[in-house]
Amino acid sequence: MSNLALLFPRLVFDRAPRAVIAATVLLSLTVPLLARRTSDVAAGFRDGLSMGAASGASTVIPIVAMWLALSAAWLADGVVSELRRDGCGPLVFTRPVSRSGYLLTRWLSGFVCLVSAGLVVVAVLNATARFSGIAGTGLSPVGVVGAAAASWWWVGSGVLFFSSLFDRGEAIAGALLLFVPISLAAVLPPDNLVARAAVLLPSRTMLDVSRTLLAGDPVIGDHILSIAAGGFASVVVSLSVAVRREWTISG
Repeated sequence: MSNLALLFPRLVFDRAPRAVIAATVLLSLTVPLLARRTSDVAAGFRDGLSMGAASGASTVIPIVAMWLALSAAWLADGVVSELRRDGCGPLVFTRPVSRSGYLLTRWLSGFVCLVSAGLVVVAVLNATARFSGIAGTGLSPVGVVGAAAASWWWVGSGVLFFSSLFDRGEAIAGALLLFVPISLAAVLPPDNLVARAAVLLPSRTMLDVSRTLLAGDPVIGDHILSIAAGGFASVVVSLSVAVRREWTISG
């Protein structure tokens, strides 16, 4: 395992079943809505996809953006904690491989799976729309790569941080990292101190960026910067904590 480049495909393969399940669940819920011509829900979903970038496929894009964020939490789950919980971490790190390099490679394998699943979802939704006679631009294949990157860099890095601290439950913690700031900012008065603090976390910004990219529109540079800064800090702290913790075989 001294060559992480050779190990990377195997790590991607290990994460792939989660991506397949996530994509299957989303498509099983959305494709029938595109094919169905009755009911207000189906009509709204179909009309949203056909409207293109202006309303950004108004009904479809929020669903796909949220799916990417939640899938990022699941695909990043267990990067550190699985090794510690299963007791295989000490065995892995006896090989001539950098701890931080191995953990980062393991983490990035989940990102590759997220991008692949996102491309499949967008391709199937766009193809179904065309087959059903829905005219419009559909979702952006290039945009889904950017949306997956934004989701991974914020949610995935947060889950990596929790995985370096806890033995389990980091995917739930990552989902809370997504929902709690948005919920607090929505229910509390704007001048509330907690609401102001919640806005500092770029969870809402990340979802806005994802929706914009999926619609094929350009994003604001400041939004990308806030996501990049938060994600970078999480990754650096996560790897620092993970490589310095004592690794023992669990009994």
